[in-house]
Amino acid sequence: MATFGDLNSFIGIGRLTRDPELRYTPGGTAVCKFGIAINRTYRNQEGNNIEEVLFINVTTWGKQAENVSQFLKKGRRVAISGELRSNNWQDKEGNKRTSFEVNARTVQFLDLMKDTGAEKEGPAEGEENLPDKPLNEDTSISEEDIPF
Repeated sequence: MATFGDLNSFIGIGRLTRDPELRYTPGGTAVCKFGIAINRTYRNQEGNNIEEVLFINVTTWGKQAENVSQFLKKGRRVAISGELRSNNWQDKEGNKRTSFEVNARTVQFLDLMKDTGAEKEGPAEGEENLPDKPLNEDTSISEEDIPF
């Protein structure tokens, strides 16, 4: 009987709901927390367009945390990939509470650098230059593009 491992993977694109908050652990590791909003539009049974917003807390670590803190601000668009984590605690009334957040492996900045108000001389170590235009070109695939 084959066993399959569990999968904990999150990928999402949204806009920052607040400016990133950078702190350091006692050991000197950077940790940055921020929130994103992901919008979803769908049509209900009556034919009306309904908009929902999902608010997600995100945590980044190390050099990535410092970059997020330096170059991102509220309203900026990002792509996040990482894993979902839960936090459990008891409130003042003794009720058990749980919240969820994404522990980000990667954070991609989707807005132009000049739109962020940050000046950057060149790419940081291990980082590529950002394009001069937004990454919103059509990347759809037709049946003719599939090689088999």
